[in-house]
Amino acid sequence: MKEAKVLLLLIIGVFLSITASSNTTSDFSTTTYYSEADVATRILNSSAVLAEHYEPTVHDFIKDNLYQGKKGFARTLSRTQMYFPVIEQYLEFYGLPDDLKHMVIVESQAKPHAQSSVGAVGLWQLMPETATRYGLTVNDIQDDRKDPRKATEAALKYLSYLHGYLGGDWALAISAYNCGEGRVKRAIKEAKSTDYEVVKAYLPKQTQKYVPAIIAAGYSVDYHHLHNVQIAELDYAVKFTDAIQVFDKLSFTEISNITNTPITVIQRLNPSYTKGYIPTSKRGNYVVLPSSAISTLSQFLNYSDRYVVETRF
Repeated sequence: MKEAKVLLLLIIGVFLSITASSNTTSDFSTTTYYSEADVATRILNSSAVLAEHYEPTVHDFIKDNLYQGKKGFARTLSRTQMYFPVIEQYLEFYGLPDDLKHMVIVESQAKPHAQSSVGAVGLWQLMPETATRYGLTVNDIQDDRKDPRKATEAALKYLSYLHGYLGGDWALAISAYNCGEGRVKRAIKEAKSTDYEVVKAYLPKQTQKYVPAIIAAGYSVDYHHLHNVQIAELDYAVKFTDAIQVFDKLSFTEISNITNTPITVIQRLNPSYTKGYIPTSKRGNYVVLPSSAISTLSQFLNYSDRYVVETRF
């Protein structure tokens, strides 16, 4: 059944490519060629967990990423150099599909300070209730939803729960991440089916676009170079980092003096602390620094009898 669907979608992709060929250059530029058939083939032949749910609307999001919104997407890709390595390590640790990392592109454009009109915050756009449910601190001093490590771990635990709750279907789980598990359960009941392709018609319009947007984000990450999108390399100081866990209060000024790291870099790498210091915590808080500086801080704190734990990632 799946093979027949893939073949049908490939045929649709070829048809769309032929019908669009006459206006391809006028839509973009005289030096750009976009083949929907080629794009469809790359997606359907990939190992991405959502690839089987490819549909022609995916191209709308790809074209927005790589053509109309090219400059903004290039900046998003640049930011992923900071956050994808962390997310990938957590995905591997929890045994989850690697391409779930593309969700942060759709959710926040890979911005840890991103905030929605309804109060979702961070790379993964976690709501306060979900954040606290998975052990994150959310207050006026510290918002762990902005912490790439803590937020990623919480988001992946939530996604794992949704995956199990919805019968092991990633498309349904990801849809529930967008609109809520209760809303997806109601859609399943209304559709009288647990097949995402049937259920999606009963989901909110925004959620119907969510899976195609993530598929498009994954394609855009993997193949941006084929569409002439160049990304800027990040500074070494923020691209190659390590983390330790501390339990005592520690100010950014103190960290800067100990490690000779500019406070602006410390702020960028530790976005969850809003008052310029890392608060005391019995459970521990992360300090993220350039790899060249983290051992200096760790050695200083241990020498000063201040408890430090080397972190997993």
